[in-house]
Amino acid sequence: MRTVSGRTDRVVVVGAGLAGLSTALHLAGRGRTVTVLERGRHPGGRVGRADLAGYRIDTGPTVLTMPDIIEDTFAAVGESTSDRMQLTPVQPAYHASFADGSGLDVHADAAAMAAEVERFAGPAQAQGYLRLRDWLATLYRVEFDGFIAANFDSPLGLLTPQLARLAAIGGFRRWDTMVRRFITDERLQRVFTFQALYAGVPPRRALAVYAVIAYMDTVAGVYFPRGGMRALPDGLAAAAADAGVEFRYDAAVSALERTADRVTAVSTDSGERVPADAVVLTTELPDTYRLLGRAPRRLLGLRPAP
Repeated sequence: MRTVSGRTDRVVVVGAGLAGLSTALHLAGRGRTVTVLERGRHPGGRVGRADLAGYRIDTGPTVLTMPDIIEDTFAAVGESTSDRMQLTPVQPAYHASFADGSGLDVHADAAAMAAEVERFAGPAQAQGYLRLRDWLATLYRVEFDGFIAANFDSPLGLLTPQLARLAAIGGFRRWDTMVRRFITDERLQRVFTFQALYAGVPPRRALAVYAVIAYMDTVAGVYFPRGGMRALPDGLAAAAADAGVEFRYDAAVSALERTADRVTAVSTDSGERVPADAVVLTTELPDTYRLLGRAPRRLLGLRPAP
């Protein structure tokens, strides 16, 4: 997110996925006039949906984590999550099964999980789990406050005391190496490292900074919204609309209109022109580069990942 100087009264947000919806809510809560352009017929983006033969099917994410971030988003316009949707904790968060026939339930509650680990692998591993949990919580606090929730106008903005703190607690070591410091049972190690696959990185190659993903589901907990995952973008969009945000669906953006170094309007493939003081693109990266008329500067080519 680049800081924009000058007038920013009218903002166009391209994309009604979770990023676009949260952007619209925060901007509306700060008094901006916001228009959201979405090429699909409904909000959600990758939180996909399909209605088939009377069944409502989620085709994207299947569960929800970090509900406090969602609460902050609704709060931007004076609402709360409970005003728009009902979240149910998933207990246990999930069940891990292994090739040797063993298995364990994964709990967000520290005492319940420590007891399950002790049953599964003994008291020493349970104590290691508690130390691992403390490390994951510290890692999350450092990353969230210093990086995840921060905006940077340039790479130099990353050079903060938080970066040194992240290095000191092992954030730039290998994820699996750090987990082995706390637990030695190979099966347990998998429970707290397989989340690297969510980011398309093998656990043995992933940096420990990615371990915040393990924090999100094994410590902060897993939730499911009543009505399916679509309830989240539907609730965010409804709150945004009630706060004055205008949504235009079936509106694929085809071009950005510029005056000097500012984007002053957005054009859609139907020929519509939407004036703007500022534009926020939440599109897929290739689409973003296409709209900006730029090519990525990379020393090495992109490599596909799951």
